[in-house]
Amino acid sequence: MFEKSVETLNSLCGSGAFLTAGKEKPNTMTVGWGAIGYIWKKEVVMIPVRSTRFTKQLLDKCGEFTLSVPYNSLKKELGYCGTASGKDEDKFEKAGLEKIPAKKVSTYTVGGCDMYYECKIIAKVEINEKDMIPELMQNYPVKNFHTVYIGEVLDKYGK
Repeated sequence: MFEKSVETLNSLCGSGAFLTAGKEKPNTMTVGWGAIGYIWKKEVVMIPVRSTRFTKQLLDKCGEFTLSVPYNSLKKELGYCGTASGKDEDKFEKAGLEKIPAKKVSTYTVGGCDMYYECKIIAKVEINEKDMIPELMQNYPVKNFHTVYIGEVLDKYGK
């Protein structure tokens, strides 16, 4: 079962959480929505990433990620990581975040969080205009759609 799932979802859809991918040049970004649950008899985390994000390239290349969820802290850092690009800078360093090697995947977690999910990508779904109901198009004024990554949870732990 998903321990702490309510707290995780409240934080994810509130202040956000850190999505991290990449080994040699890891990047963390803020995600402000997503889902956790069961698909294909697997525990999964579903995270949307816009096509223009540097993290998308890392996810497509490495096939795994971590989700580090602070419940009531690191708001300033989440704000920074949600606006800065990791393509040209080390956001861990710039935001003063502790980079901790993940236990089961080849990337990192963000220190100081309350819950951690280490995931292997098992599917991805491209969101596009033709499959979306019209009233949701207001979220895509420049048609910068998301890819939803479905990650099987290989490990989860927290405080």
